[in-house]
Amino acid sequence: MVGKTAKTSILALFLIMVMAVPALGQPMTAGAGVPSVASETDLKQACDGHRTEASRQRGWARTRFEQCHRYEEFLTLVNRSTGQPIGHYEFTLWVLAFGYDGSRRVDYTILAEDARQSSQLADDLTSLTITFTGCSTQPSVSCTGAQQRSDTIENWWRQPRMETITVTSPDDAGVDPFKIVNFDGWVGEVAEYNNGVTVPYVNSTRAVNKVRFDSAGSALGNGKFKGTVFTDHTPTLELPMTGADIDEEARHVDDAQHHAERTFPSRLGKTVPGETTPLHRLMDPTKREQNHTASVKICKDIWGDNYTAGGQECDEYPFQSTYEGSSISTSGQPSLWAGSARPINGDHNGKGGTKLANFYGLNRILDNDAFLVKVLP
Repeated sequence: MVGKTAKTSILALFLIMVMAVPALGQPMTAGAGVPSVASETDLKQACDGHRTEASRQRGWARTRFEQCHRYEEFLTLVNRSTGQPIGHYEFTLWVLAFGYDGSRRVDYTILAEDARQSSQLADDLTSLTITFTGCSTQPSVSCTGAQQRSDTIENWWRQPRMETITVTSPDDAGVDPFKIVNFDGWVGEVAEYNNGVTVPYVNSTRAVNKVRFDSAGSALGNGKFKGTVFTDHTPTLELPMTGADIDEEARHVDDAQHHAERTFPSRLGKTVPGETTPLHRLMDPTKREQNHTASVKICKDIWGDNYTAGGQECDEYPFQSTYEGSSISTSGQPSLWAGSARPINGDHNGKGGTKLANFYGLNRILDNDAFLVKVLP
């Protein structure tokens, strides 16, 4: 039986060890703004459901503000002289990236979970190095947090997490008119076995993460004046067929996407983009007005000058605020348009327009940015 004094000493030693070594799954760097454990866990769970996409070099983006990479790594090490395998390392590599709407910042959490080596390898000779690069190649960004960690497989198993890496860009940096700065973050890995005869395994471009910082200001519309997005994600505007007071707007889009024969201008074989082929935002007010004027002409040609009777308005899809609109996409010949114009309820048209403007702002969709449109039943 252990005596009271011995028990006290053991407890004190245990507390010192707990305080000195961060618990598995907890951030090594605390502080305001660091992604929470809950947000990381939520993104990992979502990423786990998209393993095929997440295992690509460019990973999988759930939104324009959340992107993840997940790789089941099995790294074989070989003898330099014979070319024969001497053993392997295995682990799950995670790269979780969080952009911020309202600030020019992105945070990276990098983990090598469940790390282990094959039984014939001695742990004290193992070495796994994970490196984050890109900061030194872009003068308009700065990075904090250790961007490389080299450790034994056992130590990776005990603490799979690297220090949180934060990348920021000054609000006034970048290319006009939106002060855009593009940034590529690269995650690479080097596996070594330090017995003097083993060839290192090197993959410097395991994961690539593409980021855009912008300070679009009021030009964005219904959104924050600055922010950070992952450009690999193409957002989708969802239009409910019922329950959102945009029924006629949604029906019009659904007809254009799935029943082009019901739409005007009438043209054999017309295929209207947006559902699988993206639309692209058009921010130039003069060109947007050209689109709308051309669409109104279609409404008048088909339904007559009195098409507005009863509070109707000329609705157009693809929207006037896209490069696929009726005039810009046809060089001023709307009869050739792969789209549709029709009179719909004015309230539905107005609320649909507000929904589109909010969608642009929430997703930081700037000029020529791609997006999709989906009608919900």
